[in-house]
Amino acid sequence: MQLLTEQTISIARSAEAAYQYATNLEHFAEWFPGVLSIESANTLEHGQRGKEYLETIVVPLKGKRKIKICVREAELGRVFMTEGEFLPLMPRMEILFEATGADSCSVTWRMYSRNDSFWFKATLLHVFRSVLHKRAAIGIKRLQKNLEKQP
Repeated sequence: MQLLTEQTISIARSAEAAYQYATNLEHFAEWFPGVLSIESANTLEHGQRGKEYLETIVVPLKGKRKIKICVREAELGRVFMTEGEFLPLMPRMEILFEATGADSCSVTWRMYSRNDSFWFKATLLHVFRSVLHKRAAIGIKRLQKNLEKQP
């Protein structure tokens, strides 16, 4: 697995409140650039292992694509991990939450590629890394802003 980017930020909200907002992926397009929309694909509650979503993105030269996203790990106020079915990237997103006070936390957002092929590493890995690093820097700041403006 290849780490594409990692961003950490302090947020003036509890780890549980940050978790509740960030793990409802129907909010993801509100704060993460490049995502047009995301909708639930099953009836499980947000923030639960097994929850599925359909994410709509624009792929250069190919147009809109829907990606199936599945929650692989979820622990309230601590960790949230998803995996997407999108070749060639095969993304894994991890969001880690750490309480730093009663109403503050640290959030770390990471994106990995599960594609370990030589071809992918030699040709496309650096492109995905560059694009996602820029988007993650913007996205984590938007996440902070959205969480801190909520009552």
